[in-house]
Amino acid sequence: MSVPQNEHPQGGHGASFTNTGRASVARSKTIHQLVHTLSYGDAISGEVLALQRSFRALGMESEIYALNIHPVYKAVARIFKSFPQDFDGEVLLHYSLGSPLNDLYRALVRARRGLVYHNLTPARWFEGVNPRIAADIEHGVRELPELCRVTDNLIADSAFNAGELAVLGFSAKVLNLPLDAEKWKVEPNPGFASMLSADPGIHLLHVGRIAPNKCIQDIIKVFYFLHRYVNEQSKLWLVGIDIDTELYSFALKRLVHELDLQGAVQFVGGRADSEVKALYQSCSAYLCMSEHEGFCLPVVEAMYFGLPVIAYASSALPDTVGNGAVLVREKRHAEIAELVGRVHSDALLRKSLVDAGLQRAGELTLEKFHAQVAGLF
Repeated sequence: MSVPQNEHPQGGHGASFTNTGRASVARSKTIHQLVHTLSYGDAISGEVLALQRSFRALGMESEIYALNIHPVYKAVARIFKSFPQDFDGEVLLHYSLGSPLNDLYRALVRARRGLVYHNLTPARWFEGVNPRIAADIEHGVRELPELCRVTDNLIADSAFNAGELAVLGFSAKVLNLPLDAEKWKVEPNPGFASMLSADPGIHLLHVGRIAPNKCIQDIIKVFYFLHRYVNEQSKLWLVGIDIDTELYSFALKRLVHELDLQGAVQFVGGRADSEVKALYQSCSAYLCMSEHEGFCLPVVEAMYFGLPVIAYASSALPDTVGNGAVLVREKRHAEIAELVGRVHSDALLRKSLVDAGLQRAGELTLEKFHAQVAGLF
């Protein structure tokens, strides 16, 4: 949920990546991508941009077409209505909800069609919060089998997502989301860094959309016990936008008020990369209580910055964190709060978690992603 300060380099033409990350002989090909929204900070958009860099480095022509384009990326992407109807190259649809792009994709009968399945969060999470989102998800669920049937190259961005497609009778290759270290070469925001370093309390962090499936209310409940009984100087930082989920965000803020945690819980919205980097580097622990994730890139980013991660063992999270985090299988809020306190105070435990997290993050580098792309396309 962070605003990029500069465009990532899109890569040159005429070179391809090998398993060592070096360049080899190029191949000529055209592959365009379709994505519903090219935004800043979200994992799908990050993969779209990383794929374009990979494709271009492999010597392919590659453009991005989207319904919605964030102003930062106006020069990077094109409006989907300009996509050539008679296109006979390769097209890659990023799939996460019902969208007019699905009709466009279905109509491209002359193209070789590829689909990247990013998961469909069950619509029940958005009932009573945003009926439009729930309807889009339900539409996406209905269309998914048909789109898979007309797809030549089916890819999932996690083993969990590949498993969902297998239940429907389709076999997908797995291409995990990459950790883009280039994005994090910005200097950490000095204001955030100094503010956190001057505060001796435990700083608990969560990064991601303020969405119901992420169960941020459970993070707040854990933090209640942490703040009240473990460390009264502790603070909770919630980074993420609440566009389209304002009702859920309001309910969370009401919970904070009811638990008398005003001032200790910070809803900071979407932040610049430099500010998010300062939080990753300066907080004490990262907590994820989500009950539905197709991958969950922020836990990998937290591990990359040496931040101990505690996560609820749901959906894709066990596969994503591997051996790099503590997984909890029951939401015992008071006990998880004690665990956060122990991770903060026990130097040996903290070091073992940091080392394990760094090792796992090292398995998901952009260089390894480029090498996988070269093998899949």
